[in-house]
Amino acid sequence: MGKRDRAFIAQQVYDITRNYVLVTSCVPEATNFWSIVGAWLIIRHQDLPEWQEFQSLSATRIRKNMADLTKAPAFKWSIPPELDHYGTSVLGERWYKEMQAMHEAAPLVLRVNTLKANRKQVIDALHSLEIKYHLIPSSTEEAIIVDQRINLFSTPLFKQGWVEVQDHSSQQVGHFVDPQPGMRVVDACAGGGGKSLHLAALMGNKGRIISMDIDGYKLNNLKVRAKRSGAGIIESRLIENNKTIKRLAESADKVLLDVPCSGSGVLRRNPDAKYRLDKNYINQLISKQKQILDDYSVMVKPGGELIYVTCSIFPDENENQIDLFLKNHSEFEMIRTRQLWPSESGFDGFFMVKMRKRPLVVK
Repeated sequence: MGKRDRAFIAQQVYDITRNYVLVTSCVPEATNFWSIVGAWLIIRHQDLPEWQEFQSLSATRIRKNMADLTKAPAFKWSIPPELDHYGTSVLGERWYKEMQAMHEAAPLVLRVNTLKANRKQVIDALHSLEIKYHLIPSSTEEAIIVDQRINLFSTPLFKQGWVEVQDHSSQQVGHFVDPQPGMRVVDACAGGGGKSLHLAALMGNKGRIISMDIDGYKLNNLKVRAKRSGAGIIESRLIENNKTIKRLAESADKVLLDVPCSGSGVLRRNPDAKYRLDKNYINQLISKQKQILDDYSVMVKPGGELIYVTCSIFPDENENQIDLFLKNHSEFEMIRTRQLWPSESGFDGFFMVKMRKRPLVVK
């Protein structure tokens, strides 16, 4: 298949996944591959080819079903029943406001890598490549939104390390951490290292960043990305057991915990996640988050800061989790929190909290 055909098919798959509850409810008696595809084309007001696979579908009935179903927000925004019950129970009316905001495809946001280029250089390069873009009002110098779907990874911009793909909300995490040149920073749930790369740029490549994860392949990917971006202060370290953490006890000026979470704030980016989320799974994540907070917080030195981050909009993973942590860890005190809502920002949903470890008192 050609590039345009592949792009078309990929887009249809994402759109059907995003609207799966609605589409399958419009043809409840025959939710096979062809009925789903056919129903989606009908919903999109496209004419069906005269194929045998589509002969049993009634466009009139499907459109009537859709008109009736979309009166209910859960069907309109294609939310599975169990997730809908949980979301409304913890967020009330805000739940549908956020689900509506996350029902559209996510924008493609670039972060200018200030270790290698400035925004003007990147903008000039976008012009030369005839790539449409726009800037975000009142934003940092790093964020640029690309207004067309492109294979960014094949462009000189990316290959030379001038830009990274990072949502605007995710970029706010680095600024919230506020690392200073010369600091020792631990990114303890680094994953592929997007935030580690941003921290290195904010630190001007001065100091040390220890990027940790339990998955070695993610850290290997980070090494490649760090080399391309020119981030020379990043050291990757595999978490083999709790001893890896204990060796770094009270050593870091700042510890970033971007913990595993439900991803409820990034559903526009991962629409299939809606169908995997349920109360049991969320409870398992909450337990894991608590364990990470309890175990990894030892790396913060007295007077240092612990920054806890999720891409979730659920209070049980956010405020409630931190309330419990502070109750059990009197050595930490709250500094500030920040909640980014998709409905208000137009970008991903994130929760951030910064806590300070009380300095040692010399008697």
